[in-house]
Amino acid sequence: MDTFIPAALRRHRNQRRLTLDRLSAKVGMSPQHLSEIESGKRDPRLSSIERMAEAMNLTVLLVPEHLAPEIRRYIDSNGRAYTTTPHRTGEPANGQASY
Repeated sequence: MDTFIPAALRRHRNQRRLTLDRLSAKVGMSPQHLSEIESGKRDPRLSSIERMAEAMNLTVLLVPEHLAPEIRRYIDSNGRAYTTTPHRTGEPANGQASY
């Protein structure tokens, strides 16, 4: 499994000062199961990731693969920097929607 999701879940749990026991009570999974998800030892179902995220007031988003590197850079910079790549033919420029 990609290490981004487990690391993000652990980071957000720690930022919220939630113990595995407290998160476990909120999501109905054992602390051991949560620990295995966070350490990348267990490949969780999407529903498990969503339950963990919801318990920490996070939202799970699915994004097109070509946008993933930019979004990860934005997340890694804690929202302090955002750069866009030149638009591809047929796509709107500057994030503007086309109708």
